[in-house]
Amino acid sequence: MVTKKAASANNTCIRLRVELLTGAGYEFEDNYIVRVIDMRSKHTLDKLHEALFKAFDRYDNHLYEFSFGADQPYDENAVRYGVAMNDNDLPSPDKNKLRNASKTSLASLELKPGDVFYYLFDFGDDWWHRITVENVDMPAKTGRRYPLLIEKHGESPDQYEDFDEEK
Repeated sequence: MVTKKAASANNTCIRLRVELLTGAGYEFEDNYIVRVIDMRSKHTLDKLHEALFKAFDRYDNHLYEFSFGADQPYDENAVRYGVAMNDNDLPSPDKNKLRNASKTSLASLELKPGDVFYYLFDFGDDWWHRITVENVDMPAKTGRRYPLLIEKHGESPDQYEDFDEEK
């Protein structure tokens, strides 16, 4: 039996505004590099990571983490989701343990318009993004493939600084 909440997640979308804040030693001005993405509510945080990877023109995958209740990278008080490395990384009541992003749907997070959370990509170069929920429960468009990049403002910076150009 499919619950009403599960059925809704299959047929609805969430619109997310993603702003690149820092990375590879750079800090970006507010609203300088922004992507707006529609995701199906049933999609996982891992699927959101894949959409962001593509939307920011990245080519070399790294570990990542989503942080809820954080206002800076590596916030110890945040609820964190990322790549589960072993059985000890599965969901836990301990808010400081890493939860499994591939098993966490957007619908299960019960996001509301105006909610803000963060995405950290590549723990070495610290590509830090602020994600703002713009809309929830939007009807999914028939015949469209999701995730769907809706808007793109600003050029994606190179994933790695090209040190050869400095010669």
